[in-house]
Amino acid sequence: MEKKDLQEIISKHKLWLSDNKSGERANLSEANLSEANLSWANLSEANLSKANLSEANLSEANLSKANLSKADLSEANLSEANLSEANLSEANLSEANLSEAKGMVKIMGVEQGGIYWKRFNAELNNNGFQFKIGLNNLKEGEVFASDERIACSYPGFHFASRSWCANFYPERPLEAKIIVPEGAKINEPWATDGKASADMIKILQVFDARTGEDVTEKFIK
Repeated sequence: MEKKDLQEIISKHKLWLSDNKSGERANLSEANLSEANLSWANLSEANLSKANLSEANLSEANLSKANLSKADLSEANLSEANLSEANLSEANLSEANLSEAKGMVKIMGVEQGGIYWKRFNAELNNNGFQFKIGLNNLKEGEVFASDERIACSYPGFHFASRSWCANFYPERPLEAKIIVPEGAKINEPWATDGKASADMIKILQVFDARTGEDVTEKFIK
């Protein structure tokens, strides 16, 4: 994107934020902003989903309530940026500078021994992995993705609260109560995605997501 075009979009966005009728909300979805200098820019509530912001300078930028879902923020400078209520689901924050960034909170507080939930397709499978009642470990040779700057990273078993699972995966017919075993490695991303992952989980019970019926016995082998 040309620098002058980007500046015009930011200027119109500033007017939009102040309810000026000549303004327009910034839509930079899928834009290539790699290495762009957006320091101090006010992009609150802007749409930056799937944007390429790798190596961009976003220091002290206002990104509150911005949509940064699936954005590439790898190696971006986000020092002192305001990320309050920003949507960072599936954003890539690998090697990003998050020093003194505001609003980055871990929203689950995952602990070993904690009880969480996970939804599955029929036959208790998910993303090509066949789960079972009891302990589930990564496949041989897989290395757990533990970089907490990357939301929804793999390999790893993802889980969340029961209500989160119902909201984001209403089409999946099975839900399971799981526990994160003692000794498990946990990745709880610095993002507002709502889920975390671990290198092992133990499935305690399985329920029909529609009726709430306990169907655990169907999957005991």
